[in-house]
Amino acid sequence: SGRWSRRVAAALLWMLVAGCTAPGGLSMAEPPGVAPKSFAVAAHEAGIYIIRSERVGGAIPLEVLIDGNRIGATVARSYLYAAVSPGVHMLESRGDIRSTLEVETKAGTITYVSQVVEMQYLTSPRTRLRTVHAAQGQEWVRELKAAPPR
Repeated sequence: SGRWSRRVAAALLWMLVAGCTAPGGLSMAEPPGVAPKSFAVAAHEAGIYIIRSERVGGAIPLEVLIDGNRIGATVARSYLYAAVSPGVHMLESRGDIRSTLEVETKAGTITYVSQVVEMQYLTSPRTRLRTVHAAQGQEWVRELKAAPPR
């Protein structure tokens, strides 16, 4: 019984460390590396940060999908991170009007995407995705917090 408990505990720990992997090579883990916000990615993977740097929309969550897989929802001043396989990926942000953006990722690199939110009178928030330079993306990630757990 003791050996079985240790094996189950080890398996659970391994699953937590490895992160949850979805179809299509998408890993919905926290940012890579031992230290959060290290901006390192494995040589065989690519990373994508979706960053909502504005205060607009406050606590209204906006769903984010990569290749049709939900990775979470942002709130104002938060970000999401996903490890993906290198190649072309379709990002989607769901507000009153959906926004999509196709990005091509390269092995060992991180792509930074800004999720811009616009509040319209008497409607839900509108959202727009656009890539940003790595220096800007890293600055925002350092300032912001990870989006709340899904």
